[in-house]
Amino acid sequence: MESLDEQNDSVSIEVKDSNHPDIWSVEGIARALRTNLGIAKPKAPALSGKSDLRVTVDRRLGPIRPYIATSIVRNVKPSENALKSWISLQEKMDLTYGRKRKRASIGFYQADLVKSPLRYTVGNPDDTAFAPLGSTEKMTLREIVEKHPKGIEYGGIISSFKDWPLLTDGDGQVLSLPPIINSNDLGKVSSGTKNILVEVTGTNVDTVGNTLKIVVAALAERGGKIYSCTQTYADKGAKRVVTPDLKSSSKELSVSYANRLLGAAFKPAEMIRSLVRAGHPSRQVSKDTLRVESLCYRIDIMHQVDLVEDIAIALDINKLDPEWPRIWTLGGLTPETDRHETLAEVMIGLGYLELLTYSLTTPEVFVDKMGLEHESYVELMNPKMSTHTAMRSWLLPSLLNLLRDNTHVDYPQKVFEIGPCVVLREGRSETETRYKIAAVTIHTASGFTEIRSCLDTLLSSIGLKFKVEPTTHPSFLEGRTGKVISEEKPLGIVGELHPRIIREWGLSLPIAAFELEIPPTAVS
Repeated sequence: MESLDEQNDSVSIEVKDSNHPDIWSVEGIARALRTNLGIAKPKAPALSGKSDLRVTVDRRLGPIRPYIATSIVRNVKPSENALKSWISLQEKMDLTYGRKRKRASIGFYQADLVKSPLRYTVGNPDDTAFAPLGSTEKMTLREIVEKHPKGIEYGGIISSFKDWPLLTDGDGQVLSLPPIINSNDLGKVSSGTKNILVEVTGTNVDTVGNTLKIVVAALAERGGKIYSCTQTYADKGAKRVVTPDLKSSSKELSVSYANRLLGAAFKPAEMIRSLVRAGHPSRQVSKDTLRVESLCYRIDIMHQVDLVEDIAIALDINKLDPEWPRIWTLGGLTPETDRHETLAEVMIGLGYLELLTYSLTTPEVFVDKMGLEHESYVELMNPKMSTHTAMRSWLLPSLLNLLRDNTHVDYPQKVFEIGPCVVLREGRSETETRYKIAAVTIHTASGFTEIRSCLDTLLSSIGLKFKVEPTTHPSFLEGRTGKVISEEKPLGIVGELHPRIIREWGLSLPIAAFELEIPPTAVS
């Protein structure tokens, strides 16, 4: 609990347990408080019957968004505050458990306006149109994705496909474009709506089913009655799936195991009381075994240890006697960190300033501006910024990027960086992180002799035997470039940057640089 406002009779609660989605709503919190305070015993939500609503699922949805789960909740009492709570729950579930609507997304509809059977099918983005939520004007599916705020935010989930998911009713009315937006005609739920159709679509069948359970359980807390619906999948031999599945699950909990983890000596009866407070109906089946029931919305309970955690919370974990760890360990630097610090000390002693730049960048920085034509790199599937779309494969471009932004600083400038680079393993789709060191010197007289002298001092100081052989590289000046080799294995490159690359970065002075992969045995 964060704060209590006595005048307005309101409580502000901060929920930090991201694995406990059944309390992401006012209804879920109220349900948890009732059992925790002993006001009521935990009670599973129950089906009131079967609805007449049927849903047919098009086989063409297989590679796009194949799963759907629906339910009708009747006789709800949706006050304005209740609607705010449900919308908040919908947004939180979509964002987190639904992985920003990729794995699952939720839709609410006025059940009385929807005619059975629903068709979960596909539509042509340019031939199908409806009025999206919040608008009275019809838009094609493509216009919704390109112009509507929700389409702009989530359109990338479906835009790569030829056809897009579409949910229609028996009269051909469009309910929604999953997972983007509902129809304004059928998907606008208000405080006057008594019967609500809840729909969840997604790419993971368990996520879709679990999401529906949590939502209908929250609506049932407002007095709603839950009715099941039937989905028929064309691509699974007309398989019928009835949702929601509100069955509870049960697990056996060892009393001795729980006491060992808690560092306590609780009796079975004490554990049962704590489990009931945590919302788990429980009973003792043997001297050391409890049978614990987890209600359908407790999707976070997977193992015995999850039940032990709930016992500790119900008992107030802060009241348990603390116990010092029986195994003492001493902190220290990893060999890799020690190795990197030694290299950094040598470079600082040579007059270089250490930098720390982002591992995320763009191909324009470490490929295009460096004169490379073919470079394998790791690209992000869902970048948040246009300047952070890929993982860098080498450090030198990051140093040049900083030099470009610091032309107002006096010369000479000598900088270096030690950091991770992500590369694709040869012939495989797996990635590998390698640590490298790069150094740059820029001033009117910088050249191969200066940077080679720095390289010699660095590697000699750590006892690494190496040699430099002439080579060529698109970023470096031919005839003034060398390949660094140790134990017949290439470590990196040293030389003067090509004038074309220098101009590409908006710089005007000669630049000499080296970049090496740090070998595991670089420092003794």
